[in-house]
Amino acid sequence: MTASRMLLASLPDCIWFNWTLTSPTASELIFMSNYPLALLMCSLLLLAGCTSPGELDRWTPHGEAIESVRVQDFTLTTSEGIPWTYSEEATNTTLAIAFLFTNCIDICPIVTHNMKWVKSQLTPEELNKTTFLTITVDPWRDNTTVLHDWKTGTNSEWMHLTSSSNDSESPSMAALQNVWINFGVGLTIEEAGTNSSARHHPDDYTVNHSTGTILVDRFGYQRVWWGDNDWILDLFLEDLRHLHTL
Repeated sequence: MTASRMLLASLPDCIWFNWTLTSPTASELIFMSNYPLALLMCSLLLLAGCTSPGELDRWTPHGEAIESVRVQDFTLTTSEGIPWTYSEEATNTTLAIAFLFTNCIDICPIVTHNMKWVKSQLTPEELNKTTFLTITVDPWRDNTTVLHDWKTGTNSEWMHLTSSSNDSESPSMAALQNVWINFGVGLTIEEAGTNSSARHHPDDYTVNHSTGTILVDRFGYQRVWWGDNDWILDLFLEDLRHLHTL
């Protein structure tokens, strides 16, 4: 079927007219004269249905814009030892997600404090539209017990996620690493001046990671990146509230 035939086949019944070999009536002539306009309107409606939310919204955020990166569904383990699945727990909400680790004594507590402040500014209606999330970049140390202690110690009342196993070859560790890749987390493990990949690490190590806090719209697209050292609280809040309007 050609493209023109496919388009005609999709037109509503209201704009079909009678093709006959006889001379058209006056009303048929009037409709035929308006047919190009009707065809154009239906074409625009069909094109609009194929447009993604990101293409419709040309807003420029205060943070760094992320272009067309969709969140791949994932399941990780909460600090309470319960499986948490993105598609089930954060459906139709705006997601604010931070990548941190508990052995970080400088910027990570600040980012957590920033997240708490933003959460405190939201109305009950806005809170219902928002999911806050912290994912560790050091699952070898940050097991569920350590992560739970961090969560309660910082009074950060949202989900904190890790791997259910610290075995680097386990399926849960692979799932966590896939999340890092999807969100563009740059991660190195360092010992005595040498680097290794996140999958293979020494017993005594430090974690260096290049990431930020990411805002995801309710359609599942990563939209805004705020670097750990770049937070401006009011502007982050404005970005979050804009995503609530989509």
